[in-house]
Amino acid sequence: MLIQKLEEQLHSREEEGRLIEPAPPQKTAHMTDFGSNDSLSFSSSGVLRTAFLKELGRHPNFTLGSRSTRIFEGTSQYLADLEDHLARFHGAESALFFNSGFDANVALWSTVPQPGDVVLYDQYVHASIHEGMRRGRAETRMFPHNDCAGLRQCLLDLRQKRPGVAEGSQSVFIALESVYSMDADSPPIQRMIQLVKEILPRGNGVLTMDEAHSNGLLGPDGSGYVSALGLQKEFPIRLHTCGKALGSTGGVILASTTIRSYIINYAKNIIFSTGPSFPVLAAVKAGYDLLASQEGETRRAQLQYNIAYFQEKLTTHPCWSMVKQHGVLSIPTEVTWASESFHAPIIPLNTRQGHAKSLARRLHQANYWVNPVHQPLVPKGKERVRLVLHADNTEAEIDEVLGLIMEWSMEQVGRTRISEDGWPQVACSI
Repeated sequence: MLIQKLEEQLHSREEEGRLIEPAPPQKTAHMTDFGSNDSLSFSSSGVLRTAFLKELGRHPNFTLGSRSTRIFEGTSQYLADLEDHLARFHGAESALFFNSGFDANVALWSTVPQPGDVVLYDQYVHASIHEGMRRGRAETRMFPHNDCAGLRQCLLDLRQKRPGVAEGSQSVFIALESVYSMDADSPPIQRMIQLVKEILPRGNGVLTMDEAHSNGLLGPDGSGYVSALGLQKEFPIRLHTCGKALGSTGGVILASTTIRSYIINYAKNIIFSTGPSFPVLAAVKAGYDLLASQEGETRRAQLQYNIAYFQEKLTTHPCWSMVKQHGVLSIPTEVTWASESFHAPIIPLNTRQGHAKSLARRLHQANYWVNPVHQPLVPKGKERVRLVLHADNTEAEIDEVLGLIMEWSMEQVGRTRISEDGWPQVACSI
């Protein structure tokens, strides 16, 4: 009976075109990567493997497994030294390493906000933050994505209706991301800091930043978004992950020693999980060494060049305006491309409902891997192809991908015109 119920739900999701099926490795292994989060190409190029093997060579007598939970014998000297290194690297008082960024967010949000506190979170924060808040004890409230007016109203409402907030005895956490994983935009951070200080002058506003998609890509030695802006003191809690630009796995919470100790004492996924093994930690250390090297600097610059190249080629394409006008494709961050100095490698190609898989299939057929994204990963009606640029993508590859995107898009424009008014498909150089 159970299997029947599960199969019915899976079939229903498949009928709606929302069934999640992991990319087959035997297929993606022979395709050019425009989909993964390995944006600096540390992993795919082999440079991380080389650095990892060198790190292993420096510690020939390492113990493979951690043997225990972090609260017993699972904190090795190597792990303690790595956490000290990460704290210095990011300009933080202390660091606490986790097996994943998801684990880190769950630990943070399920423990640190106290009863009576409030968490204000951006509409598009990651699922791991939601999972942590769900397990936590604080009240939670959402504000519209990157909306300063919405955040301001939430803060004013809390100050007016909650004496503890007005008096400063109850904390208000503000959960933000440096780069939102699906829309690839960043928060208006300076204005948000200003609002929190103005409305909560007693200092009980706690700004937090999830840097999953900015770690390694900007700031001194790739130390991140907050470090790039010199705002470490404004964000007492930051979270960085190691599974994207760094090409390995893991996550780290950067905070005060008190917050670190509190999480160790109260987070169930610290207390009841085996600590990370030496190879995981060595890969992370190797990745951070690469970030701080000339190799890392060169790859960061190359990635930004590739992103700018893609943007310029797309926006100057003779048919791009027509494609947007007909609602075939849109990119929500396009309006910021000319004004921002840093650009995320994620390109969200928003399609009409039911069309993302078609565009992804066209690129797959040409041996370019991208990921179609639909509900529940994004809100209903917001499906897209999530394209990610990498340091090792070439101009020729980018040109071909853009050609395929525009070829597909103009076919959709032609169908739209025929269906609306009987016009034939328009010709356009691609």
